Amino acid sequence: MRNLFLTTAEAAALIGAGTPLFAAGSAKALAALPKGAWIGGSTPYFMTEAGGLIDHDRVFCTVLDEAEESRTVIVAPDALAGLTLQRYPNGFSYALIPAFSEVHQRFALEANDIPDLYAQPVIGWITGIDLADLGKEKPVVVDGATGLAHENAVAVMHVALKPGYYAEPDIVNLFTPDESVSLTFPATGFSATTCLVNGVETHLAALLRDNKIETSLPLVSSYAGAVVNVSFQAVHEDKVDFYAPVIAERTYHLAQQVGDYPAAYGVLCQAQGPQSANDAVFSFNCILNYLYAALEGKTTGGFVGPVTFGEVAYILLNQTLVRLDVRPEG
Repeated sequence: MRNLFLTTAEAAALIGAGTPLFAAGSAKALAALPKGAWIGGSTPYFMTEAGGLIDHDRVFCTVLDEAEESRTVIVAPDALAGLTLQRYPNGFSYALIPAFSEVHQRFALEANDIPDLYAQPVIGWITGIDLADLGKEKPVVVDGATGLAHENAVAVMHVALKPGYYAEPDIVNLFTPDESVSLTFPATGFSATTCLVNGVETHLAALLRDNKIETSLPLVSSYAGAVVNVSFQAVHEDKVDFYAPVIAERTYHLAQQVGDYPAAYGVLCQAQGPQSANDAVFSFNCILNYLYAALEGKTTGGFVGPVTFGEVAYILLNQTLVRLDVRPEG
């Protein structure tokens, strides 16, 4: 597996060689690539070996040298239950989902009901745009086999690995729960007006304002043994919006303070990053970490890849770095 930050001409040459790859770039840059065995998602934000940056002209490519075969499937919102149907016996599935779309919201709510979701790695990310273009452009995913861009569908590449290789996903999460405060919500959704705080019905927006709670820190919940974040999008007068849904009756906690967010995040990434320059790790990192940890111009412990508007490690995640290692067995 090779991670390469390339001009579109350089990426086109790689695609012409026929090796499956993942691409990330602006919609304009992705549109300049030829047809082939690739899928791509829109973002102009990247973590590179030189540091975090914004670039509308180049593309970040991950070349899957360990792949034996691949197939691409475009999944409509009403067909999410079949997302894993065409995967291979030994491999993984890579899913790209446009932010702010119907399929984004439905995946967030329905992913856990996808049959056999956890039988094999499913990783990916939510595609985005330059934040300066909010309301002007829409995030897209691109099916490299046809060259078509989609604003409301999941682009999935199922990858079969060569014999002797396996894929291992992982998440890097800065946050831990402050268990002194428990929150439960009456309904599942991307916004909430009230919730139970330590068993007492409470107006959530007022709670956040009155206690000057830092909304750069997410809500966190334990999910199958892992800590999963739900990030705050906006605090209005009468409600609070989230970047992922809160689930009815699930227990959430405020995240513990991390002190200096950029410093704490840098220490975490250095500790959990690749152990040597030869470790081929594909990763994607949340735009909220990019902003709150001030990652422009900074590196993150060997993690390189697109900066995303949400992450997928089986289910939708927020404010998380997701990594995928492809390793030889033994």
